[in-house]
Amino acid sequence: MAARNAAKRTALVLSGGGARGAYQAGLLSGLKELGVAPAEPPLFDIIIGSSAGSINAGMLAAYADEFETGVDRLEEVWSTLDASQVFRTDVASLGRIGVRWAWDLSFGGALRRVQPKSLLDTAPLRTLLGRIPFTRIEANVQSGVLHALAVAATDLYTSTGVLFVHGHTSIKPWKRKRWRVEPTRIGIDHLMASSAIPIFFPSVAIGGRHLGDGCIRNTSPLSPAINLGADRILAVGVQGPGVQVSQKKRLPPPTIAQIAGVLLDAVMLDAIEVDVEHSERVNASVLSCRGADPRNPFRAVEVLWLSPSVDLGPIAAELSRRVPPIVRYLLRGLGSDESITELLSYLLFDPVFCSRLIEIGRGDALAAKDQISAFFADGAGAVARSTERVLRAKRGEPTR
Repeated sequence: MAARNAAKRTALVLSGGGARGAYQAGLLSGLKELGVAPAEPPLFDIIIGSSAGSINAGMLAAYADEFETGVDRLEEVWSTLDASQVFRTDVASLGRIGVRWAWDLSFGGALRRVQPKSLLDTAPLRTLLGRIPFTRIEANVQSGVLHALAVAATDLYTSTGVLFVHGHTSIKPWKRKRWRVEPTRIGIDHLMASSAIPIFFPSVAIGGRHLGDGCIRNTSPLSPAINLGADRILAVGVQGPGVQVSQKKRLPPPTIAQIAGVLLDAVMLDAIEVDVEHSERVNASVLSCRGADPRNPFRAVEVLWLSPSVDLGPIAAELSRRVPPIVRYLLRGLGSDESITELLSYLLFDPVFCSRLIEIGRGDALAAKDQISAFFADGAGAVARSTERVLRAKRGEPTR
């Protein structure tokens, strides 16, 4: 197996977010337009994904040797994606699920037995993932073009994280509390497990374990990239800037749907942003103490964080009617049409919604042209620039 020069390894880290994963495809399309891909591949040596990000990561890893082709394939999938390609939308299937839920909620306590279930049946997703040429991932690893593909999942019985790593033989599994690192050949089951949104999508059995969404336990999304030897990390989230709500207005108690939306946001969207902030603090500490303590185990790793410039919630609300009616009907049991908007944004697998997100992602990449160019051109200098802001803030000086 050929080993690629590891002098400067670049990692791509993709977070989760259900249908919001279309934004990542758009941002990567923007990278393609900016022409950042080198003449000799790869653009990314290490590709890591959780939840919907794992699906995007799988496609990009398959085309690590042809970045532009991989991006084109991703954009094609997302721009034509329909809910029926992700989960069953027929009345009969969803009706059976609804009846099982109603039965267990009514009689489960008396019978002391409930059936394993989820709100949706994701059997169609398996067919969609078949469009990823997984054999190309192994070929790229063997040729040295791809150092590693890693996807995260969560063991739903032990509540431990599992990181599946498909990479170079030189990679040694590391230890992390409440996590297992497992070398394997990543396939459809691993992506199905990583993208199994809690409650909505069913768990996936792998090796006798029942696995669910990788974001549940993945509180440090950048950690795998650093352990795999990344010198710089491009992290792409799907969380917009959000909206500040005045607390002067008297609000009614939140519905179950609103609480579930907050929990999903916390599990799937917040961790990567928090980890990026943590990495900046570590970089600042390393640079400020450089040479002071040779035993310092930390090293500076440049991180470029890109995320939506606009709140995606209102777009989902505007297009919420495009969610299959029977799905909206089931979710209305959790709250009003307005209160289920956040949940629907995870399930809005629709060509109109996804195409809007693709365009936003592309525009955000083009708007960040200078940052992106600096990131790929000069990693060491960019680390210093990105962490100097943190050092100035600590000293109470202006950060711009």
